[in-house]
Amino acid sequence: MTVVNDLSHLALTELDPSDYAVPTIAPIRTSGHLDPVFCVHPLVGVVDCYAGLATHVDDARPIYGVQVPASGERAESLAALAASYADDIVRVQTDGAVHLLGMSFGGVLAHAIAVELQGRGITVGALTLLDSDPVHARAEGADLLASMGDEIDRSHVEELLAVASHNDELVQRHLPGIYFGDILAVSSVGTDSGSAWHPFVCGTVTKYLVPDAASFDVVGPLVDSYLS
Repeated sequence: MTVVNDLSHLALTELDPSDYAVPTIAPIRTSGHLDPVFCVHPLVGVVDCYAGLATHVDDARPIYGVQVPASGERAESLAALAASYADDIVRVQTDGAVHLLGMSFGGVLAHAIAVELQGRGITVGALTLLDSDPVHARAEGADLLASMGDEIDRSHVEELLAVASHNDELVQRHLPGIYFGDILAVSSVGTDSGSAWHPFVCGTVTKYLVPDAASFDVVGPLVDSYLS
């Protein structure tokens, strides 16, 4: 089943990302009594692209970023990376549902984490994928760095590009598993990444089309509504 909502006529403003954090589970907002949402890093491994999400999500909901460890360890497969992040997530979220969100490569990884958590008997709540395509997930690390603006520490460019290159190799070898549940797939105008998820989702794929799925001025309220 697919539900399509076209919001491409709405005007958006660009995100102003904050400095990226170092920990694997980076706190974006720790206060609140609702089940938290974990935002999974894109190809370059950092989570400053999610800085604008907190403005639009219920103040009672904690938000965490999931990004590459400072140790520089590299997983041998995307499934292994998902399992490692699942370990970290359950250390933070010890009970209740786990909500996941991912942008681009991060969406493929968020889906893999969701499959891993379900395999452990852990409840996955909302799974939100932004401009994420399991079939055409390849992207150029340099382009991603450029899109992140001037706020990132440029002294880490080589390290970030190395992470992007490794993650790109992982996603090319990855065959997604089956997620049992519904997903929200938000795509930028000119793409339809949500349709590509049907073979890997046993549930409803709700699709939205927006001018820029990386901007939370429209995407943020959609995410908040889906989490509720």
